[in-house]
Amino acid sequence: MRTMSSRARLLASGSVAVALAAVLAGCGGATVDGEAPEVSNEGSTMSTSSSTPFAEERPEKPTEPVPPPPVQSPAPEPLPGEPEPLPAPEPETGPAPAPDLDVPQPPPAAPGDGDFLALMESSGVVLPEGMDPVATAHEACGRFDGGQQMDEVSGWLGEAGRLDPDGQGYFLGAAVTTYCPGNIAKLG
Repeated sequence: MRTMSSRARLLASGSVAVALAAVLAGCGGATVDGEAPEVSNEGSTMSTSSSTPFAEERPEKPTEPVPPPPVQSPAPEPLPGEPEPLPAPEPETGPAPAPDLDVPQPPPAAPGDGDFLALMESSGVVLPEGMDPVATAHEACGRFDGGQQMDEVSGWLGEAGRLDPDGQGYFLGAAVTTYCPGNIAKLG
């Protein structure tokens, strides 16, 4: 099989474009009714009182309120051979169960928690079981806010979180960027 060079393809596509333009020009701009529109060489300004067949087809603005569309049925009928759709679950109306006050509850998710956790998961940085990454990130920010430098916070995280230096750096970078961007300069 022989392939065309890029120059030959360019010439072929140009020839096709010229042929298509010639065919379209040969149509003469005929309308649906078979009549060609009048073309004036007097300039490109358009008269506001021009009368065209399309102006007569333009719908009028309604003078009264327009009624809403009819209500659609809640669900379409299943096609023959398809199983019946499952009924919609009923909303719960009972009161929400009270949280157990003896068990420590995690704080509600703050803005950025999902992004931070996704960063940790995608990078493979995993803290030991029972060590909450969000709480650890907040503690790291508190240490930075308290005046500790990168080597001190990184050392603490290495011991507490059992992370290697790369994991420590990634964790602290994501934590500071997400929760305490004022400490970015301390990252070094």
